[in-house]
Amino acid sequence: MIPLERFAPIPPLELKVLSPLAEWGFLWANVAICVALVVWAIWAAREQRSAIPFMCIVGGMLTLFLEPTIDSHLQVWWGAHEQPTVISGFGRDLPLLVLPVVTWYFGAGVLLRWHWLMRHGAIKRMWTIYAIEVAAALCLEPPAIALDIWHYYGDHGLRFFGYPIWWPFVGGACNVLAGSLLYKLTPHLRGWRVLIAAPLIPMAVAAVYWGAGWPMFYVLNIEPGFWTVLPVSFISIALAFIIVWLCTIAGRAGTVGQPETASSSQLQAHHV
Repeated sequence: MIPLERFAPIPPLELKVLSPLAEWGFLWANVAICVALVVWAIWAAREQRSAIPFMCIVGGMLTLFLEPTIDSHLQVWWGAHEQPTVISGFGRDLPLLVLPVVTWYFGAGVLLRWHWLMRHGAIKRMWTIYAIEVAAALCLEPPAIALDIWHYYGDHGLRFFGYPIWWPFVGGACNVLAGSLLYKLTPHLRGWRVLIAAPLIPMAVAAVYWGAGWPMFYVLNIEPGFWTVLPVSFISIALAFIIVWLCTIAGRAGTVGQPETASSSQLQAHHV
């Protein structure tokens, strides 16, 4: 039998949700956000004449299956809860409230990017949308952490009310990549092929989680100390920025693999 001391750091096994009432309140608050997301998806689907908005919701739900795996790398532990367990894995039991949380966070985040690109193209406020997604995570997680619904253990570097500062930058980049993929593939996602949009979302989320998070995932599991974790956390943030930047380039390009099409003003200047 492998001794628990081999795992560094050791999770807070005795963690328990502080308020069952707040736990249920957190669940219903996120369910209400999901209801608003469904209303928005109906409107966006009618406007764009596409079922992709509904696939964004389904894809957000599918990211639930990534949670136990990512939590084991990210050093997240879930407090003992009263709600039914919605999924288990890697020694973790996740409560029912996780399902609406991931549904709206990834579903709404991907839909926001896709809908904006469909309406305006990739010429405005792409980094602003990314900042909104980072801010949404910063608002969502600290109350749950304060209630011990979940907890980030180990040395994550800088924190905001217990929430690792580096992590929302990676999470926001997940939505940027997934939304950009759906935007570029929209002409091909017709008929039954629109169903492909749903699994593309957890695929993109997983790609960004490990594509940008791998430096921190390593140091989190060896307890290297704050002054090692701090610069490494900024490396993960930088990798997330690179992903967002690449998505803005891909979004502007007229065809994947081809140079960006020159604007009308650039063409006029060339002829002059």
